[in-house]
Amino acid sequence: MTSQPHERTSHHATFRLRCAERSTPGMDCNYPVKLVVFDFDETISMVTFMAKDTDTPAERRILREINFETPWVEGDRLDKLRQLFQAIRKGQDGRQRALTILTKNSNKNGITGVLQLLSDADLDIYFDAIWIMPAKPGQHSGVYQDGGKWKFFDPPMGKVPQTKADVLFHVANHPKDWFPQMKNRNADAKRLQKLLTNLKMEGVVLVDDQRFNFQSEHHQILRYCKVARYDAEYRCVGLQKDMGGIGAHNDADYETLRRFVEDPWMCKENLQVRCSARALPPDQEKQPVKLVVFDFDETLTLATFMPKDQGCATKIGWTPNDASTPEWTLQDLVDFNFETPFASGSRVRRLQQVFKALIDMSNQCRVLAILTRNDSGAVAVLNLLKAARLDQFFAVIWNMQTRPDLPNGAYQVNGTWSTFVTPVAEVYDHKADVLADVANRPQAWFPQLTKCTHHKGYASGLGSLRPLAPENIVLVDDERANFRTDADRSAARVMRYCKVARYDENYRDCGLLNQMGGLGAHSEADYTTLVNFVEQPWNFPYEPSPGLVTAADEHLSAGHTREVENDDLRIRRPRVRAGMPSWLAMSG
Repeated sequence: MTSQPHERTSHHATFRLRCAERSTPGMDCNYPVKLVVFDFDETISMVTFMAKDTDTPAERRILREINFETPWVEGDRLDKLRQLFQAIRKGQDGRQRALTILTKNSNKNGITGVLQLLSDADLDIYFDAIWIMPAKPGQHSGVYQDGGKWKFFDPPMGKVPQTKADVLFHVANHPKDWFPQMKNRNADAKRLQKLLTNLKMEGVVLVDDQRFNFQSEHHQILRYCKVARYDAEYRCVGLQKDMGGIGAHNDADYETLRRFVEDPWMCKENLQVRCSARALPPDQEKQPVKLVVFDFDETLTLATFMPKDQGCATKIGWTPNDASTPEWTLQDLVDFNFETPFASGSRVRRLQQVFKALIDMSNQCRVLAILTRNDSGAVAVLNLLKAARLDQFFAVIWNMQTRPDLPNGAYQVNGTWSTFVTPVAEVYDHKADVLADVANRPQAWFPQLTKCTHHKGYASGLGSLRPLAPENIVLVDDERANFRTDADRSAARVMRYCKVARYDENYRDCGLLNQMGGLGAHSEADYTTLVNFVEQPWNFPYEPSPGLVTAADEHLSAGHTREVENDDLRIRRPRVRAGMPSWLAMSG
């Protein structure tokens, strides 16, 4: 086996936004979000290359595309950001919020340069103020919007320790010093006065790509969203380190952030599973759970390490002994994917016990399934489950990540697994929509239902899937955005679900891994919570926004450089790469 560190293969979660609400003594958890503060570099932008006064309109368009548009997701990222900012300013419940930017961008033009980039991208109109830190001699460190016009001012930046947590604590306690328009009498002033007078830290959300910005020696940001960072070969500028950007790799970021701002109490910063049942009519409330669907990556696995050998993805029953090149032992494959170093005992054994309990509990004869978005295909997922002897508990595996060379489905009959083509291509690409279709036509998703009705599996659970309703299904997943569709034309929602906790941790020989997960990875209580929830989901009511809220509560030339936050310790070396436009250069 190779002596090199093992490489994680599940990357969907690692590129996503992560939101959390801290639990601290005396915190008012029901206090609504009133102020959302965004970092600029690698949060709103993906990378930041500053504009020059001499740029032509064509160069500015190229600059805007490089700074803001993603090559990894279809659609117009700037348009998605505009929709997000508008949705946060006034939520679906009618609640209004203030939006600002707090940046450490170190460009020579200061806040003027940041405002210019926002204006060129038609993003500036959504913000009430922009603050830049630290204050520079001879330059304004603030600008605010009043009646549609931007006006410069100097917030008390020099009176506050130069950390974002300390600055935002001062903002919460002295909002008029940071929002000069509050002293006026126009509509903007009245809106901000109503929002920000007597503001608490619980009412502030910081969206940032730098983890250390969420706390200081003196204060903590109680509600925050961490934007994913990554390295990538990017457009014409070559390898870029520590890129970022909301929605740069996944559209789920926008919905995750919007929902967090509306219901931050649903994203507690803890390491335990959280189960919820949405409200149902009284005659449906106590409908039993018939089908429990598990995500695979970071839900059953802590992080996924998929063998590189092609046989793993194509041959049912493949083991590391079949690999053409030694890479894994069977035990290492199980340990890295399923066993936890963060809790005592064997996690695989506990999963086996829980799966058996879910199937046999109260003689309900439930069915277990897997709904995943794994790049290696359904057979590869099956072979990892087989390695840990977990496959025996599942009736079917559905993979939403389709490849023409790999089957996207597998099903079990009396211990024998076979592949099939799922109807996932016929459904909108979201787990909530897939499960709605499963409830509507289970025979299309469970080949066992059409092939035979006399085998053991049918008698012990599959037969109960006719009929099947959304409230009969539980989804266990580490991605909150999977519980409600993002399709405009669909109202699909998962009515009963369990959210598996995510975390960042040093893991085995891999170093620091972000966005890890795993049912029971840190807490034995996860297993009991899940079993109790599946048995009686009506005892775990969904927590909506507390209280009723009404509307009345309301490119680049040689001088272009990439800007990073000025307390970032990365080395910056000017360089021009071959193949770049002659007017394009950057600083790393």
